[in-house]
Amino acid sequence: MKKGFIIIATLLFASMMCGCYKDVINYTNFNTAIYEQTFSNGSYTHVQSAEVYAFAADTTEWKIVSLEDAQAHVITNKLTGEKRNTPDAYGSFNPSQEYQSSVRLEQSMSMIVVVLPESGIYAYRNYQLPENLEKVDTKLYIAHWRPSHSIAGWRVVNEGYTPPTAE
Repeated sequence: MKKGFIIIATLLFASMMCGCYKDVINYTNFNTAIYEQTFSNGSYTHVQSAEVYAFAADTTEWKIVSLEDAQAHVITNKLTGEKRNTPDAYGSFNPSQEYQSSVRLEQSMSMIVVVLPESGIYAYRNYQLPENLEKVDTKLYIAHWRPSHSIAGWRVVNEGYTPPTAE
């Protein structure tokens, strides 16, 4: 009887331990549906062109200084002025998909950048990599009629914005 209890207890313990040694996923496919709105009362539509890349950096320490830097893949350290120009990851873009852009993130903290080359707008945000989250689907809404602003974790910079004139 005691021998049977020990065997059953050992088998139960061994079966519970099997679940503790699962593979850990140390990346996330960060998928973004990018929408734009031309006029304040207009509808949002999918962008047809965007560039996406990411640095192993934190936006509390790093920023993009200008549209030219965003297009050239340059970020600047806020304290030291140091510049980096080689992203750690480049995204893909397919305008026919719901989530048009996808970038694979493998760093513990990433600064994701989206550039709309024709409009003079770029956006960036932080992303802290969790364990075992294979993909994230998110949305980015860009309003051409607004000045630079923050929305849902994104910092949107609209260098092409001109305030409306009073008539």
